Amino acid sequence: MAMSPTGLRPLPWPQRIWRFWLVSWTFLVIYLGYKRIQKTYGLSEEERSRRYRDQHRVTGERLYRLAIRMQGLLIKSCQFLSSRADVAPPELVAVLSRLQDSVPPRSYAEVESQVKRELHAPPEEVFASFEREPLAAASLAQVHRARTHNGRDVAVKVQYLGISRVVETDLRSLSLLIRMLARFEPKWDFRMLIGEMANYVPRELDFVEEGKSAERVAQELSHRKDVRVPEIIWQHTAQRVLTMEYIDGIKISDTDKLLAAGIDPNEVARIMMEAYCEQILVNGFFHADPHPGNLFVLPGPVVVFLDFGMSKHLPEDFRRTYNHFTLAVLSQNDSAMLKGFKDLGFRTQTDDPELLVALGRSFFETAGPEQRPYADSEVIGEVNERLSRLLSENPITKVPSDILLILRVLGLMSGLQKRLDSTVDVANTITPFAQSQIGEAGDK
Repeated sequence: MAMSPTGLRPLPWPQRIWRFWLVSWTFLVIYLGYKRIQKTYGLSEEERSRRYRDQHRVTGERLYRLAIRMQGLLIKSCQFLSSRADVAPPELVAVLSRLQDSVPPRSYAEVESQVKRELHAPPEEVFASFEREPLAAASLAQVHRARTHNGRDVAVKVQYLGISRVVETDLRSLSLLIRMLARFEPKWDFRMLIGEMANYVPRELDFVEEGKSAERVAQELSHRKDVRVPEIIWQHTAQRVLTMEYIDGIKISDTDKLLAAGIDPNEVARIMMEAYCEQILVNGFFHADPHPGNLFVLPGPVVVFLDFGMSKHLPEDFRRTYNHFTLAVLSQNDSAMLKGFKDLGFRTQTDDPELLVALGRSFFETAGPEQRPYADSEVIGEVNERLSRLLSENPITKVPSDILLILRVLGLMSGLQKRLDSTVDVANTITPFAQSQIGEAGDK
């Protein structure tokens, strides 16, 4: 298998072979399931659609079982798919959503061992109280509620023992499988995405860096009373244990609880979008993992950002160019849009400007006189179908690495906007942030 650039050490060979076999077999079975439907002739459109819906459910169950069994990187990948309610089939989303905050936890003995290793004392000595049952379990760590000796309620995030070796092993396996898939199905080329994962996952394994990222975003958004980031308790934080202020909120995707608490989901959607506009367009540093398990809501409403393991710093030149590009896309200025794509580093197989212009037009597409918002599921379907046709005719061969996490955030936010039944005007929300930066930079 090809070497991964993470610098982490993989598992011993027997375990690596076993994990690779499980992933490979599951992916092969899923692939053949879809190909069987594609190659079955004489089906009515209704029957073909029914078979695809059934296959989506079967795929979801297979991926769910694989993620639960394998843990680590596979859970994180499935969490991303379950957050893409705008493009992923609803049957698949329904199954994989169970992984957002209900990952099976590790034993308390393992947690105790990790805390003792990192903080040099067992949890019962480090804290006045420490709950043995976790509040939540995720792909790389689980969170326990505790109380410090000075009486402060905190959440303690404890990384799983040996998870770094599991992540490195699975990155190598996925890299190989994705390269093989790209050879058989050129339309499904995800090599650049796995490369970005290899760059960012090691950062998620360093909780000291995560704490610093949380503090940076908290400081840069401190003027906003509708955004909150838990305070980091550095006295009880190390590379694999992160202690932060405990905040009890409503998960952002739980619209029933939001409404019961008198919170307007559309206002929540607005705050989330504005907070991300400020992080990306103004500050150039942003929380890059907005799935439902990482965003809570308090009355006000106040949006709480959790888990800064995946954060991104944008170089100043890139941020400035991206602001220009954003305005060009929103105003549908074809020449400025094309210049923005090229300045950012996009390249196509035939260097066809029409593909890039069409791609830009589709970013914030509306349909018909109703001017339906971007979150509308029918508009999303139309946009993605058009993009699929465009990219199959003239694939994009180069996407700048700095924009990949922005695209991830936009995709995850789009899914959340749909769940919140948002009617927020995307263009009117984004434009003032981009214009303010271009004006400050003195750009014309």
